[in-house]
Amino acid sequence: MDLFQHAPRSWRVTRLQAGLALVLAVVGFFAVTQIRNEMLIRQQLRVPSQRLEELGFMLRGMERSRAAMEAQIGQIRGQLHAYEQAAAQGRAQLEGLGRQLAAFRAQAGHVPLAGPGVMVELDDSPFPLRPGDDPNTVILHYTDLQGVLNELWASGAEAVAVNGERMITTTGLNCVGTTIICNAKRIAPPYRIAAIGDVEQMVRYLARPDGVLAGLRAFGFPVKVAKSARLAVPAYRGSYRFTHATPVAGD
Repeated sequence: MDLFQHAPRSWRVTRLQAGLALVLAVVGFFAVTQIRNEMLIRQQLRVPSQRLEELGFMLRGMERSRAAMEAQIGQIRGQLHAYEQAAAQGRAQLEGLGRQLAAFRAQAGHVPLAGPGVMVELDDSPFPLRPGDDPNTVILHYTDLQGVLNELWASGAEAVAVNGERMITTTGLNCVGTTIICNAKRIAPPYRIAAIGDVEQMVRYLARPDGVLAGLRAFGFPVKVAKSARLAVPAYRGSYRFTHATPVAGD
């Protein structure tokens, strides 16, 4: 049998009182600590403990919001990095398109060009006409000028101008009296043709015995060909008009 049952009643009561006193002491200690903490909070922070609990709850909510914001910021930074990469690729593509456009503008005659080339100067014949002579025999015609231009293109000329008028794909030449119409403008001799390209190749081609310049010299027309380390060719100043030609869809 349990010895506690045979113990005197007074001893059992005393032992029970001692245990209860211990429990009350612990509870009192925690109560005093809580009261003291609350008093300290009130004295130092002047915030009631209930309000402090509310602030703690709000702080935890703000911490959760901050964590969510940090995650969102990380996601936005990832998207921004992707956008920056796409923008860099777009800039590279745009720069490539810009270079292509610059090349197309140069080929179309929209911009002035400079480089090595030759200057060809042609003039009407100085021989005096005798009675009954045809005046057309001492005048340069657009066909003579066109022949020289064709030989320059054939020898690799990249840009050509006649008396400051840029020659493009739609430029036409025709005679009006003793002058020539070029780009809808009247030009008169002497005709100075500036051609940019391979200098030696153009000079060799123009100097052929059966070339246009050889024929002009044979009929007494003054012809000069000068090499140049740098020639300037102006931009085309006229307008473009396409009445019948249209771009092909898909090209």
